[in-house]
Amino acid sequence: MNISDLLAEGVNLMLLGMGMVFFILSLLVVVLKVSSSIIMKLEVESEARSLHKAQQLTKIDENIMEAITVAVQRFRSK
Repeated sequence: MNISDLLAEGVNLMLLGMGMVFFILSLLVVVLKVSSSIIMKLEVESEARSLHKAQQLTKIDENIMEAITVAVQRFRSK
């Protein structure tokens, strides 16, 4: 093997290595973008559900509210 063959093989190996790194990093960017969009979509749906649950929990019956108030007053009077 002469020096020109070694240099050509080195350049080929360098280009192959750089191409693989570029491909893997590009694939990583695509995977992160897709997973980010999926997670954001699920998070919006989850927030909507939790907001709906919170609205339902704030609707306390008047009788329950009066019972809680009486219980707190009795506890504080001890």
